[in-house]
Amino acid sequence: MPTTQHAVDYDERVISAAREVFAQQGFAAPVSEIAELAGVGVASIYRRYPNKRRLAEHVRIAAMSRVIAEAESAREAEPDPWVAFVRFMRGCLRAHAGIGVVLPPYEESEDVSEELTRPRQRMIELIEELVSTAQRAGQLRGDLRSADVFLLFKHLNPPLATDEARRAELRQRYLELLLPGLRERADRLPGDAPDWDELFRMCVPSGQ
Repeated sequence: MPTTQHAVDYDERVISAAREVFAQQGFAAPVSEIAELAGVGVASIYRRYPNKRRLAEHVRIAAMSRVIAEAESAREAEPDPWVAFVRFMRGCLRAHAGIGVVLPPYEESEDVSEELTRPRQRMIELIEELVSTAQRAGQLRGDLRSADVFLLFKHLNPPLATDEARRAELRQRYLELLLPGLRERADRLPGDAPDWDELFRMCVPSGQ
């Protein structure tokens, strides 16, 4: 009979494989490729996760948990708001962080489980705190919104057919180009910032 630790190890292996496959191929990647990378059978994945949507939900939960951990670590370690914000951004985009493209599209809101909504709300609260604290200190541009940060993660981590080490190198490269533009300045960003509701609506996959 499988032990609790065995189940945890299995979940971590499958979620890690799903994250890698999604990062290379996008959310449309077949479960068979996830199973092959994880070294398990497709049938065993479907016994644990009844469909790819549920597997993706667990990938999202793992990713949100990492965002939460990075935000809490940055907030506690760095008294300077800008340094804390930069540490958070770099931490979320480092190698094997599991953020960005590996946050697969959200399903319709009525089908989102409480298991996902709890970390999602905590993630939102922490990002908003980091953003507002740096803005109050006059260090972060005032027209940036917390939902912008989430979208930046996705823009900085597109699906690329290469390994995680190279993707992480590119994420950090373009983040360093981006950071000066996030400092407080007189000019305004074009367009209206998204709020979280709009962001989640935009992330609902069409035709799924």
